[in-house]
Amino acid sequence: MVIDIGVCVSDPKNLESFVQMAKKIDFTGLATHNIEGEPEQYFESEFSILKRADVSGKDLKSIRNHVDNVRKHSMIVSVKLGSVGTANWAAEDQRVDLLTLDHSQEHRLRDSTARLAATYDTALEIRFEPLLHLVGLNRSKVIKVYREAIRTAIDSGMQVILSSGASHPLHMRSAMAIRHIGELLGMESKYAESAINQAPLDIVERNRKRFSSDYVAEGVEILQRGTEK
Repeated sequence: MVIDIGVCVSDPKNLESFVQMAKKIDFTGLATHNIEGEPEQYFESEFSILKRADVSGKDLKSIRNHVDNVRKHSMIVSVKLGSVGTANWAAEDQRVDLLTLDHSQEHRLRDSTARLAATYDTALEIRFEPLLHLVGLNRSKVIKVYREAIRTAIDSGMQVILSSGASHPLHMRSAMAIRHIGELLGMESKYAESAINQAPLDIVERNRKRFSSDYVAEGVEILQRGTEK
């Protein structure tokens, strides 16, 4: 199963066109915001559509409240990498799956945040769509920002995840193409392959357990139910 964990479908009416493109390039699932319904849904039985929440806010209190509201309804919860205080809180809050780097913002991933994230299994998300539109010096600047964040994350043991960030079906790329983008950004080949293939799936599997009727709390599950007499 290969999932693009960061697609941006702004209009739910266009969801099917994203799904069809994903299937053409051999993805078996995608995660996007702005959809209704269950945390995980299926298109034509075999294609998985995951409900995603992208959280941002003016201050830590508003972000915490937002996470409180969306976690129980969303398969994937991402917090935009912001101030040190916000980033460190998100890194160690186990309801948060991803810290998403916004190349247009001044905030950068710090060593302290990356180490916290590594401890609590929060991943750094790199969306490559900006690289498709920018040229020249602007593109070089974004590549530099991404490389620095990736190096900080890997050095600290924080998992990096690659996603398309696609706002149009034509901006999506195959897993192999994304792996090459990862290599361009300084990842070793095997790490880049894991960043698009295995690491997103690990997050999804972890959260599927959370939505299971056997889930009680973090680290606590019902292994066997008693029978009524």
